[in-house]
Amino acid sequence: HNRIYLKAEPMDEELSKAIEDGAVGPKADPKERAKILCDKFDWDKSVAQTKIWCYGPETDGANLVVDATVGVQYLIEIKEHVNS
Repeated sequence: HNRIYLKAEPMDEELSKAIEDGAVGPKADPKERAKILCDKFDWDKSVAQTKIWCYGPETDGANLVVDATVGVQYLIEIKEHVNS
């Protein structure tokens, strides 16, 4: 235990542009953002609503940290460290 494994994938260019424009960025309404992510980019609804941990760099860019785990206890305790 005491290990964390992360997986990085390139983001769709259209999604990156939508984040930079603010449509699905960190300041967008969470419900509206989830709707756009589900309808336009085929994201799972539960992931789009609650599993986006942060945007970067500087909490404003077009990079995302998304929690894709299922059934992992106490993961929220390391969220701040992952986001930093």
